Amino acid sequence: MPRPNRPPPGFFNESRNPRRRTVADADAPPSGGGAGLGGGAGRSGDLARCGLLARAFGRCRALLDDLLRDDDGWVFEAPVDARSLGLRDYYTVVADPMDLGTVLRRLERRRYAHPSAFAADVRLTFRNAMSYNDPGDPVYESAAELAGMFEDGWASIQAELPPPPPTEAQRKVRFNDDLKGMPVAAQRTVARVLKKRGACLLEKRGKVEVDLGKADAATLDELDPVVAEHRAADSDADAGR
Repeated sequence: MPRPNRPPPGFFNESRNPRRRTVADADAPPSGGGAGLGGGAGRSGDLARCGLLARAFGRCRALLDDLLRDDDGWVFEAPVDARSLGLRDYYTVVADPMDLGTVLRRLERRRYAHPSAFAADVRLTFRNAMSYNDPGDPVYESAAELAGMFEDGWASIQAELPPPPPTEAQRKVRFNDDLKGMPVAAQRTVARVLKKRGACLLEKRGKVEVDLGKADAATLDELDPVVAEHRAADSDADAGR
């Protein structure tokens, strides 16, 4: 792929993209970042997780700024204009285009639920460049160098990350396991919540069976306090033995 023309001075500058120099600049977790924080976690645990994510996103922004400020960072700042460059096979080779400018906008608009999604997009940017171009090509070599720079910075961010929130499917499996050990009163509470939210309930021989197949994330969030209370009761019972 031919190397794009270098943009004029100031193409990436402080006034347009102010750098976040400290983790304190990440003043809030991204929208969606709190998904799956339930499952029995206490309020203090949720706040601690949100704080870790906020700091991590602040460091992600600083790392992205470093990539864009690199001498070759501008090459990856915008989507590849395959038409103007005459790259007729570009979208055949590159099925999922990505660029650092898009990553920056997603980060600023808090589209990433977890920093690992940010990392995936940055890696995709450089992987695409290295897939389309051959070793020795200026774009390939720039992508390889910046990819190494990213991995060096990402390693320290990743080391401090809380694990990604569980998926909805994982939450359902865990909840189903918890449900089996709940007392009858708690199971009735679960049945009422599911019925209210239109989730699927099966009645067999006078007994109500819970089918979590239609329970959405909001329903699971509402059921989390029931699970938390059950776990706390079990912990107190174990402590008293």
